[in-house]
Amino acid sequence: MMSIRTLASRVTVTRGSAFRPLKHANVPLKTSTYVLAAPKFMPPAPLRSRGFTNIARRLDSVNPDHVIFGLIGANALVLFMWQTVDTSSKRQFMVTNFTTSPAHIMSGRVHTLLTAAFSHADTGHFFGNMLGLFFFGREVCAILGPKRFLGLYLGSAVAASLAQVVSQPLYSSRNSLSLGASGAVNAVTAFSICMFPHSTILLMFVLPLPAYVVGTLFILRDIWGAVGDRNTGVGHVAHLAGAGIGMFYYRRMFGRRSRFRRF
Repeated sequence: MMSIRTLASRVTVTRGSAFRPLKHANVPLKTSTYVLAAPKFMPPAPLRSRGFTNIARRLDSVNPDHVIFGLIGANALVLFMWQTVDTSSKRQFMVTNFTTSPAHIMSGRVHTLLTAAFSHADTGHFFGNMLGLFFFGREVCAILGPKRFLGLYLGSAVAASLAQVVSQPLYSSRNSLSLGASGAVNAVTAFSICMFPHSTILLMFVLPLPAYVVGTLFILRDIWGAVGDRNTGVGHVAHLAGAGIGMFYYRRMFGRRSRFRRF
C-alpha cells in the first residue's frame, strides 16, 4: 500500500477553472505541485466531567427553603438516633461516628469533623441551633443560592469542628467530645448580620436590638468563654471559628462594594 508521504508527493493541483474555455488551446496549462505534509498525531480532546457541573446547576434550581428544611431534617434524624439509643453498642456507635475529638482524628475518623456538626444529643441544643438556622439561613440561602450556601455551611462546619479539636488540648488533658451545628450556624448568622447590620433582632425573643449589637455581644461572650475556660461545656472556639468564616466569606463575596457598616 502506498504511504501517505508518497501519495502526497504525487498530487498535482491545476490552477484555473476546468469549466472555462481556453483562449489558446495550444498553450500548456500552468501547473504547480504541492506536497501535503503528513498529518501529525493529535491527542484526543480531554473529556470533561460534566457530572459535578450538572449537579451544581440542579442544586441552584432547588428552592432555598427546601435546603434549610433538608438540613434541619438531617439534624433531626441524628437527634432521633441519639434519643433512641438503648444499648451500649448503639451508644458506642453514635459516640464513634457522630462526635469528634483529637482521639477521633488520630485514629483516622476524619469524617467526624462533618458528622459531628449534624449531631445533637439533647433537644435544647438542637432547637437552639435549628432556630438560628431557620431564621438566618433562609435569607442567606436566598441571597447566595443553594450551592454557595451549602459550601459556606458545610465548609464552616468542618472548619469549626477542626478548630475545636485543635484547641481542646489547650484547655484540658481529657479527651472531651465535641458535637453540634453551632459553628456552621454561627457562620450563617455572622454572614446575615454583616449583610443587614441594622436589622432588628429580638434578644432572647424579648429585647429588640440592632443585629450588629447582638453579634458583638455573642462574639464577646465566646471570647470570654474561650479565654477564661469556664468549663461550661460550650464549644466557644468552634463558635468563634464559625463566626469568623461567615464574616470572611461575606467580605470575600462583596469586598469594597459591601454594605457592611464599620462598628
